[in-house]
Amino acid sequence: MKSKLFGVLLFIETAALLLTAAVSWLYHVRCGEDDYSAFLITAAVTGVAGLLFYVAGGKWTTGIDNDDTFVVVTLSWVLYSLFGMLPFLLSGSIDNVTDAFFETISGFTTTGSTIMKNVDEQTHGILFWRAIMQWLGGLGIVVFTLAFIPAVTRGSRKASLFAAEAPGMSVEKLSPSMHATSRILWAIYIIITLICAILYAVGPMSLFDAVCHAFTTISTGGYSTHQDSLAYYQSGYVETVAVVFMILSAVNFSMFYFMVSGRWGLIWKNEEVRVYFASILVMTLLFVGLFVLVPYLDGLTQEQLDSYPKGWGGRFKTALFHVASMLSNTGFSSRNSNYDLWGMLFVVPTLLMQIVGGCAGSASGGIKMARVIVLFKFIRNALKELIHPTGMFSVKISGQTVDDVTVRRVCNFVSWFLVLLVVNLLLLTWAGLSFEDAGIAFLTCFSNLGMGSGATGPAASLADLPAAAKWILSADMLLGRLEIITVLLIFFRSAWVYTKGSKD
Repeated sequence: MKSKLFGVLLFIETAALLLTAAVSWLYHVRCGEDDYSAFLITAAVTGVAGLLFYVAGGKWTTGIDNDDTFVVVTLSWVLYSLFGMLPFLLSGSIDNVTDAFFETISGFTTTGSTIMKNVDEQTHGILFWRAIMQWLGGLGIVVFTLAFIPAVTRGSRKASLFAAEAPGMSVEKLSPSMHATSRILWAIYIIITLICAILYAVGPMSLFDAVCHAFTTISTGGYSTHQDSLAYYQSGYVETVAVVFMILSAVNFSMFYFMVSGRWGLIWKNEEVRVYFASILVMTLLFVGLFVLVPYLDGLTQEQLDSYPKGWGGRFKTALFHVASMLSNTGFSSRNSNYDLWGMLFVVPTLLMQIVGGCAGSASGGIKMARVIVLFKFIRNALKELIHPTGMFSVKISGQTVDDVTVRRVCNFVSWFLVLLVVNLLLLTWAGLSFEDAGIAFLTCFSNLGMGSGATGPAASLADLPAAAKWILSADMLLGRLEIITVLLIFFRSAWVYTKGSKD
């Protein structure tokens, strides 16, 4: 059954490659670009591999069991990255496997870290492939399969597959079936993408740039068709559209369904959404305050002073764009957005936003607001129990009690996060990074933002990182996108052993 599902997943990637080949052919006719053959060859290789997986799977069985779901989800992302890196190598845009795999998994996990120093010189086919990778990865490859090809998981544990890939603490059904829920989420995702693309195209962007940026905005991926990101356009309109859709893309997509269905009360009642928007307001005001106060400090260079926005309007716009980009884990850059130049007082809250991220059930990365809320309330209750030993305290979100199993999972997630931080500090310093750069590189790749500080900062090039560090950070991107446990469980024997012929 697993083999058959892998085959279907590779067919979907083949379709995406053929679409990119068509775009590449169009620009071959218009501009003489000649990378369409790289996409056609990759589509053929991927399609054949998918067919072999599909045939090897035999007949549909009663479905896959709970252990299988973690193998399917984790390995599907690895397979997508292995085949997805071929166009970069075949077209010559990237000349080695390490950089090609890093760029590809960064795309599919919507991390947005790039090793490219010459984005503006890339062909339209390569730029479109980078964008569509992020769009597919934004809501999830397996969730896409559940939405549009339900036959492949007939009788399977669809909720388990959905939960293994969807970001957040638990699965929220919008319909009695997971198939219908997946279709609703993808319909919302597609509609928001179309609206974003239209609004981008109304401004100074070309239609091609508008579509690519819509893909990478709604997925909170952050890949751009230009090296300078959105700063290339020098447009307040483009930055405003980006801010709106970055903020919306980090909201639980269920909220859009409730909005359309007229259940506004559920949106306002959602504590995570309220905390998310309150955080945007508080952090924006914090950065505005820093822009006002920091220039009066001693020891600032003229370059730093020149990097700060001028006037209350400029400060507010820069602060809001920065908060939206970092908290949603998108990572777009605007005018005057090199926060490394602003100083450490700006870098610390920036990293904090990256770590937290947006809402559960969104395209955003990070720990998620819901987990942070649960963790703080759990700590608060622990302190209350010290004062009132006989008291009974529970964690509540949106007026509903969070069960002990969910609280335990949140604590386990944070514990694993801290373990991985320590492990990465050791591995990345061994690979050649400084202690500070190692910690920041892990945080930014795990949170699927891709832009940190220092060696991974806005002005740095990740192409200069050691090869070993790129492979380690590639693993961190996958761990962050699938939120640790899904990846770690494949190392348990039960995920691979054959039981009653159910695994194949």
